[in-house]
Amino acid sequence: MFLEDLSTWQSQGLGNLAKAVGWLDSSHEYSMGHVSVDFFEKLVALLKNPWSPVVTAGRHRCSFCLFTGGPSDLSYAGDTVILGSSILIVPTNEALFVAPSMIAHYVDAHKYSPPTMFVQAVLNCPEMRSISYLRMIRAHGVEKRISGK
Repeated sequence: MFLEDLSTWQSQGLGNLAKAVGWLDSSHEYSMGHVSVDFFEKLVALLKNPWSPVVTAGRHRCSFCLFTGGPSDLSYAGDTVILGSSILIVPTNEALFVAPSMIAHYVDAHKYSPPTMFVQAVLNCPEMRSISYLRMIRAHGVEKRISGK
């Protein structure tokens, strides 16, 4: 599923609150370049056990990897991330960013360079599932949308 970076990401759990980042596919151009190791390390750390109110339906394969469909996991610096079956929600005071777990593979193997505002959001994001993280999510009204209140 391709979504243009920073377009509105819609789901039943998040409504129109979020901005899409990293929803790539081989039939569309994307921003390429280098990212810092600090960004990649933090991205992997956030993807180890991502909090998400959204359920995915199976594994998304990498359309850039011609024969294999890409890896099902990524190991880096002692951490392993499952790829293609979850999403990452990165909150800031101004927005929520939603990226597929495949974003780590796209950055590593295909030189994807996410928008600067997403890179900053990842670098500044509190630890996944921490009280600070959940408070930032809640500040966007996600809890109310999930519980139906």
